[in-house]
Amino acid sequence: MKKIIFLIMLLFFGCASQKPIEPNRVLDFDIPEQWEVEISQDLDFDQMWWNIFNDDNLNSFMIEFMDENISLEKAMLNTRKAKQASVIATGSILPSISISSGVVESEQNTAGIPTIFSALLGQPSDEVTVFSQENYNLSLGTQWEIDLWGKLRQGRIATKQQYLSAKYFEDFLKLSLTAEASKLYFAIIEAEQVLNNASKKLKNAQTIFELYSLRYNKGSISIQAYQQSEIIFNATKSDYNNKLLMVNSLKREARLLVKDYPSTEFLVNNNFPKKLPSIPNTLPADIVKRRPDLIAQQYNLLANKALDRQALLTLFPTFSLSGSYGGSSNDLEDLTNEDFSVWNKGLSVFVPIFNAGKLIANKKLTKSNREIAMLDFVNTLLTAYKEVENGFESDLISNQALEIINENIVLSENIYSTTFDGFVKGSSTFEDAINANNALYDNLDLKARLEKVRIEQRINLILALGGGFNITND
Repeated sequence: MKKIIFLIMLLFFGCASQKPIEPNRVLDFDIPEQWEVEISQDLDFDQMWWNIFNDDNLNSFMIEFMDENISLEKAMLNTRKAKQASVIATGSILPSISISSGVVESEQNTAGIPTIFSALLGQPSDEVTVFSQENYNLSLGTQWEIDLWGKLRQGRIATKQQYLSAKYFEDFLKLSLTAEASKLYFAIIEAEQVLNNASKKLKNAQTIFELYSLRYNKGSISIQAYQQSEIIFNATKSDYNNKLLMVNSLKREARLLVKDYPSTEFLVNNNFPKKLPSIPNTLPADIVKRRPDLIAQQYNLLANKALDRQALLTLFPTFSLSGSYGGSSNDLEDLTNEDFSVWNKGLSVFVPIFNAGKLIANKKLTKSNREIAMLDFVNTLLTAYKEVENGFESDLISNQALEIINENIVLSENIYSTTFDGFVKGSSTFEDAINANNALYDNLDLKARLEKVRIEQRINLILALGGGFNITND
């Protein structure tokens, strides 16, 4: 009940101005004042955060992505549409002025019906007297709805806020899509490293299988053991082919993102970058207020508030002024003669009395839309805090996991080396050698995956904080 009352109060007072909405005015519980580790730093926002990776292939891909991506182009066009809607709403406040002209030819005859029909009815044309005349007119007219109650102004405010909402949503979409594109790039690096591991794994398995084949040819092992080893070797081949397919699939997806033919020609670095985009060690919690999706939701809320007010004002009388000045004459040369001038002026009043409840229903509809917009804003704000909290925790865990896997790889390399030497000398079985080989490359695959995850978690954190940072240490 406390939250409901708070939201109702916020609906009336929270959007009184167009300044950024403070989180503590929306949420009725404490939020952290900052996420910190005690290191003093200066913050400078950087929207092209991927440059910190120092990867020329990534930079080229992202530049092409920003220029060619279809989703980004559509977002830009939607922003343009919203801007033009704002221009249209602004124009409705001002008087409209127009020039009209025309020529009218009229005919009258003694038969009382058009000549063509009198001929069809058998009446001789010489018995019908025809009178005809032409009329020319030229006038300058104007019409203006007097915005006495502010209805048109509210519509103008609403469309302007909708334009700003679309603009910031475009910024958020740009940030979000560049994050996904960069993740795809690093996913290709991971897939190629895994493919390279599969190639080495297959080569080792082939060496082991060939040694086992020599033993079978010498009669030192049974045919069942040999066939079982061949099955394991063939499974390694199949695993390599599947990983090759994954690499090609990801590369085709990357080409599609830049509106290019989905080929497998796509360049990436062989290794993951050593340097990641920096995150400040001290962050104010209200840093999420710079997120463009939150700003877009705020402008959407303000737009719905204006539309709600406009719906209320449609219940009031509408006043319109109209007037025109020009000339009308049967002779074209007299059209500009002052003796044939025609002018008019008037005031019209429109008062809604009965419309089957449409205006009342529209008012209720806009009120519901305003409440939905408020809930969307609150949900986006809470989601932002959740993403930041998850991002910091995931960033820490992914770094710890990478340290552990590096230790496991060293152990796996020692185990494989010892097991393979034992297999060559006959003290280790085929299964022992293959299992040691698989374990080594499984750990190498896991390292590649954790490298990618570590980068993805950092990108997610940048996205949650509304962009990257340039950091200068004191």
